[in-house]
Amino acid sequence: WNIVFMQFNREQGGTLRTLPAQHVDTGMGFERLVSMLQDKRSNYDTDLFRYLFERIEGLLGAAPYQGRVGAEDEGLRDTAYRVIADHARTLSFAIADGALPSNDGRGYVLRRILRRAARYGQQMLGAEPGFMAKLIPAVSEYYGESFPELRAAEAETVAVIAEEERAFARMLASGIKWFEGLATDMAAKDTDTVAGADAFFLYDTMGFPVDLTELMAAEKGLSVDVEGFQAAMQRQQQRSRLAAQEKKGGAGVALSLGVDETAALAAGGVAPTDDSGKFVWEPQECTVRAVYTD
Repeated sequence: WNIVFMQFNREQGGTLRTLPAQHVDTGMGFERLVSMLQDKRSNYDTDLFRYLFERIEGLLGAAPYQGRVGAEDEGLRDTAYRVIADHARTLSFAIADGALPSNDGRGYVLRRILRRAARYGQQMLGAEPGFMAKLIPAVSEYYGESFPELRAAEAETVAVIAEEERAFARMLASGIKWFEGLATDMAAKDTDTVAGADAFFLYDTMGFPVDLTELMAAEKGLSVDVEGFQAAMQRQQQRSRLAAQEKKGGAGVALSLGVDETAALAAGGVAPTDDSGKFVWEPQECTVRAVYTD
């Protein structure tokens, strides 16, 4: 049993700042409780996932889920089922809570898991691009009675994921083909580590998060030079910062809303921003509740 005491936020430089609210995370989540009540060894064997597996099977026309893992899961078909079902749930709940895919922070976590699910579905189960958006209604249908926010946000969630899939679909097939060629070249040269520059090319040009490249490499018995990738990433970020500063005529002050700032807003009665208007193509009325400055 993993007990986590949520007390501090680690700042840049390693200093610890006390959180405005502390709590204890017992790790005894919903899935673990259900697996105990249903006497199942795996969360994926409970009815929390069975319904989604059946919908994936029907949507993609794939062979039924068999619950195989490791070497028994030839072609990683059952792994693909688990990834797609888990990530569809995660995306549905996160977007309903106000998070959106983006290039940084929590938004990049969503983008990464969506692209990971898209790759598993298309490469392992032969899915057509755009299948994840079609699966979202199954999530809200099954969980919506207990979590009504899923049904309220279903249309927005489908629209967000469909747009993300459209953007990635154009690069996924090319990225897989490029990686397969790279793996073939590496085998001919008897090397087993994907160079950091190659991993960065997949990230920067093909839109492949490095953890997706690591996953694809591991499936072929290869590793990735993550330090080399991070070095290439830092060089690119430095170039971007310099270009932005030159465009602005100098360096500005970076502002970000951390846990202390958001806690202060909540304590002052400022509700989270309702950003649903970004998906409506008509003028929207809004009220400025606070201005954050340095």
